[in-house]
Amino acid sequence: MHKEKRKEKITAVETKDKITNVLIPNVSVGNFRIGVSINRYLKRHHKKTHYVEKYFEFDSYYFPDENLIVHVENDLIDDILCEKFCYWKGKNLIRMNFSKFLKDFGVEYDNKDEIYLQVDNRFQTQKVYDFHDLGLQIWVWRNLIRTVIVGRYEEE
Repeated sequence: MHKEKRKEKITAVETKDKITNVLIPNVSVGNFRIGVSINRYLKRHHKKTHYVEKYFEFDSYYFPDENLIVHVENDLIDDILCEKFCYWKGKNLIRMNFSKFLKDFGVEYDNKDEIYLQVDNRFQTQKVYDFHDLGLQIWVWRNLIRTVIVGRYEEE
């Protein structure tokens, strides 16, 4: 009987650890805040990659302990990418049915696009939905949310 109680405690701790990626739209995921200097987070275990595109370049930091990727421009967090856990209002958005997400959260997207990309050595077309007021971009494949990108949409 003592072992059962101990097992329940461990399960609770594991569950607690998984809900650290709590989303606050336009603001943050977990402790990572949009618009804050990346230097604030560099004591955590991470891997940095520098990308150079045709018209811009940026740094990407992967934080394996939080399962987050943070994109940075001019040393400030520009957006936060979640592929495993992203909790909003107590629900993990990753792997949630997209139609259920729209219904349960009562939201409507502003734009929709389709992107053809390689994922795990195979190609697929994902639908990309922008929610400007929430600062969210949600990537969907086979009607399941695969990626949530949290940022801020600014009018140009």
